[in-house]
Amino acid sequence: MSLRRLNRRDGQLLLVSFLILFLEMSLLRWISTEVRIFAYVNNLVLLACFLGMGLGCQYAKRDPKPIVTLLSLLALILLVTNRFFGEAPILLSIFSDSHVWFAAQRQAVILQLAVGLVSTLTMFALILTVFFPLGQILGRLFNERRDIVAAYSLNIAASLVGIWVFNELSFAYTPPWFWFATAVGCLSAFIVWTTGSLGVLCGGVAVLLVMAGQPMATGQTVLWSPYQKLQVSPLQRQPFSKEYHVSVNNVNYMLLLDLSDRALQHFSGIVDLSKKKFSHYDIPYLFKRGAQDVLIVGAGGGNDAAGALRNGATRITAVEIDPGIYRIGRTLHPESPYSNPHVQMVIDDARSFFKRCNQRFDLMTFGLLDSHTLGSTLTNTRIDHYVYTEESFREAKALLKGDGVLTVTFEVPRVWVRERIRGLLRQAFGVEPLVFNNRPDRGVFGWGGEMFVVSNDMTALQERIARDPSLRGFIAEHAIPSSGPATPTTDNWPYLYLERPHVPTLHLCLSITLLLLFVLARGFLMPKTRQMNWHFFFLGAAFLLLEFQNISKTTLLFGSTWLVNSFIISAILILILLANALSAVWKTANVRLLYGCLLASVVAAFLIPLSSFNALPYVARGLAASLFLNLPIFFAGLIFISSFKRAKQPDLALGSNLLGAGMGGILESLSFVTGINMLLIVVALLYFASLLLIPD
Repeated sequence: MSLRRLNRRDGQLLLVSFLILFLEMSLLRWISTEVRIFAYVNNLVLLACFLGMGLGCQYAKRDPKPIVTLLSLLALILLVTNRFFGEAPILLSIFSDSHVWFAAQRQAVILQLAVGLVSTLTMFALILTVFFPLGQILGRLFNERRDIVAAYSLNIAASLVGIWVFNELSFAYTPPWFWFATAVGCLSAFIVWTTGSLGVLCGGVAVLLVMAGQPMATGQTVLWSPYQKLQVSPLQRQPFSKEYHVSVNNVNYMLLLDLSDRALQHFSGIVDLSKKKFSHYDIPYLFKRGAQDVLIVGAGGGNDAAGALRNGATRITAVEIDPGIYRIGRTLHPESPYSNPHVQMVIDDARSFFKRCNQRFDLMTFGLLDSHTLGSTLTNTRIDHYVYTEESFREAKALLKGDGVLTVTFEVPRVWVRERIRGLLRQAFGVEPLVFNNRPDRGVFGWGGEMFVVSNDMTALQERIARDPSLRGFIAEHAIPSSGPATPTTDNWPYLYLERPHVPTLHLCLSITLLLLFVLARGFLMPKTRQMNWHFFFLGAAFLLLEFQNISKTTLLFGSTWLVNSFIISAILILILLANALSAVWKTANVRLLYGCLLASVVAAFLIPLSSFNALPYVARGLAASLFLNLPIFFAGLIFISSFKRAKQPDLALGSNLLGAGMGGILESLSFVTGINMLLIVVALLYFASLLLIPD
């Protein structure tokens, strides 16, 4: 083989590996934004990617047709952007055992389920078809390489580059049409250009141009932050003040309001302006008069910070996870709170801030902090899940001064969500919190929600309320009595919108459907002469589950920000590269010894809680805990590459591994029942099965 030939193949392997990861992240981000049901079962897109690549590897000996990837991608874009088909999957949200924001109304249930399921599976099939030819190309390139370790290292290195190129584009607020244009540019290197394929390319350019022009057609300002799609439009309710409405992922999310005395005079004949002091932006300062040190988590576009400034706070720390929302608030908020020198802005996850903060506060407010997206493409936890756990409220309590007050405002979708938050505050503070309805008249003072108030010194708090007859009367009029206990959320079981431990019907329905599809795919689509390599299948299933629980635990150390998630996934890929390097030096690895180390490290991760590292300083704690959590991934990487370089059919081994990863994604739903930590037992069993099925 000539050096020129070898370099060309290396280039192809690098390019297709980069393209697969980049396109996977693009579709994960875009579809979970535009098709809301995917925001709650985001790993559905991931499973389609794995299944497509896995089946493609099984067919690596047949000529791939990359033009099919382009056609399927264009069809998917047209389907998702079509108003009817793009909104149809939300009909699956009629299941009542878990909450989906702005869910569909229950009407003709069977028809709704059928339409929702068919539209969802159609999108699933198109995503699968996008990745099928790419899996063929990848499998073929592995078959042509003698040095499998080097080939796999190139694959991982290019995947790492794909992650960070996409992250840089996200950080630059680029829109989806730009991501897909980048992917099509890479894909063009594999397409045989004919008159027909050039016609398809021209059609693709036209589709992308339409995507690029959509925001201008709606008359909205659209900003794609690293987390979500933000749509900003003017709010026409005052003639002299510029206020704004912000939608997130195509649904209502927040307002940028001018609640200054001058602006509110416009509403003097509509509502009683004296009630402004009871708005959820102002009432916290009646519970802690003279508060100077104020912490706001979920600061959003600036309404809470503006309320703190109106009430005389001088040292305000505002924590917001999405830099795009902060950018909108700093640029457009009519009261300009984020330009005030008394406001310190922190772009971070609330839990991460709690762990790093050494300051103590007179008042802490949770400002309508809820999420419409998952924290990672590899987990089923939403961004806000770890904020509303028992451990989180205990950390928040520790940041309050001796008589400090904590308020939580939440748009409660179900009674048991209210009782869960009430119970968590009771457990963390050891006292019964105040709970009352705080939705201002006609929404003039904001949307509001149900408010929870608790203090380190409830006696002092009750005395303040007693001295203010209007406040005492307002609370008494809107008080919400307890309706009974609810299952508490913890860092191990953080599912705020799930009433009790069980697999939600939505996930169960989709998982069963996918399992049936997997069986059918294996029976009818996989070549009869090529059997599944079950050793690699179980390695893939175990690894994805291990990666899921690892990401979930690591975000507790460093937060659930997009940057942290990127570093976590990058660290996993770097560990695989290190395992490959060691495997290249260590020619005759004792696989059973590696399995012993792997299973021992998994058991240790199961038995030793992350809280064991709390005695260490913040940086040392993070490094030590990360090393501890990632040790099983390192041993798993050594086992995989040791088996992979001995595989007689690399394409079959890789395809089986990817199909197994898809199965691991389905098994992830077990965490709804068992909690996240118990998945490590499932991981150990899957790895043990792979040990028993090592090929002779």
